[in-house]
Amino acid sequence: MIDTSYRKKFLTVNQIWYPDALSISKLLQQKRNADILFVHGVPIEETKGKFRGWQEYHTCMNDLTLSEEKMFAEINKNVRYECRRSERDGIEIRFYKKAEIVADRKILDIFAEIYEKMYQSKGIDTKLNLTAIEKYLETDSICFSAVWYQNEPIVFHSYIYDVHDTRLLHSASCFREESADQNLIGRANKKLHWEDMKYFKENGILRYDWGGISDFENPNGIDEFKLKFGGEKITYYNVFAGNTPLGKLAVTAMKKMKRVN
Repeated sequence: MIDTSYRKKFLTVNQIWYPDALSISKLLQQKRNADILFVHGVPIEETKGKFRGWQEYHTCMNDLTLSEEKMFAEINKNVRYECRRSERDGIEIRFYKKAEIVADRKILDIFAEIYEKMYQSKGIDTKLNLTAIEKYLETDSICFSAVWYQNEPIVFHSYIYDVHDTRLLHSASCFREESADQNLIGRANKKLHWEDMKYFKENGILRYDWGGISDFENPNGIDEFKLKFGGEKITYYNVFAGNTPLGKLAVTAMKKMKRVN
């Protein structure tokens, strides 16, 4: 179970991912120092119809207990080819956990720059939530992976994880830069996802969560990309609960805006 709290605008949010044997009811009864308790990955049978602030969530998950051969065989044939082709591109894959990031804080600066530039190229002004990342670092529950090419980073991924589960949090690349080799970067991104799965498998993680699918029936381009890696389609729920008067007001506002049920 991943358990961390951080400030988001004027609220303190306590995020809990993949609750373990401690049931959602017990979690909601605990006195926690946060305005909102946000619990992710709650089984359907513990959620629907029992809580006021819930949100249906779709994703796909890869079973990392399978052999590498079986895992790779479940990936789309063209993606497998791209992964193999990427090995001839002269790329380098690096992983960064808490110790590496604490030793070299520039890693976060590089990731934030790539992430924010990617969105700016789409006409979206968004900032990487470094406050949340710092909190995940404190609990040693975040990991980064990157592809370097000719001494420059071209793809970055971030994941949160516990002893059983890992979830894709961010994926950023230099696709839209004028000098970018889009084919090479596309191959590198696919290769990095495959190497990420192998890395977490080697570290004893059981499940690889792709971080959300918007619609199984009518998948968008990003959904289709994720589904090509052969994961199982999963539906679970996220639960929001206000712990303070301000938090309860925020959850009520979310319900009115139809963000939760």
